[in-house]
Amino acid sequence: MYTYTFSNGDVVKSNLSQNLLMQRMRRLDTLRVLTEGYEYGVGLSIYNKALKAYNKTDNFTGLIRLNPIEKDFLSCILEDNEMLTSEDRECLEYYL
Repeated sequence: MYTYTFSNGDVVKSNLSQNLLMQRMRRLDTLRVLTEGYEYGVGLSIYNKALKAYNKTDNFTGLIRLNPIEKDFLSCILEDNEMLTSEDRECLEYYL
């Protein structure tokens, strides 16, 4: 297991390589940002899962499981939002 210490003092333990760890953290953070405005329902559920996985400091995997309803919700975000960046689209496509 590797221990990673970030510049702000946060410590994360994981079996992942540094590149894979950072890739998964970025993807979770992007998903969190895309769903953070929702106050209830499916959007809030996805936000909570992404935040919980992102904040896990012991044996970080960066993986979450989404049910079909949550995937449909992300599909709607992907189809309906014209302001998405390429990184946003890549993130949504990964979880779909």
